[in-house]
Amino acid sequence: MATPRRPDRPGLLLWLNTAVKLRARLLTLERGVAGEEMTVRPEDTLRAAGISTKRQARYQRRMSSLLAGR
Repeated sequence: MATPRRPDRPGLLLWLNTAVKLRARLLTLERGVAGEEMTVRPEDTLRAAGISTKRQARYQRRMSSLLAGR
């Protein structure tokens, strides 16, 4: 079953990415680790949004084909 598309998906991903970074920064401050910054990978953001690696790979292939003019 296909997941219905949401027009605000980019905004949602941006919000999730910001929330993950903020949470990581707060956890770092609580631990007392200064100067060390947590890295939030794109995979973490996609996982938080509920997007599977299979779905992301399919999207990447489509976009590559589109940009290549195929």
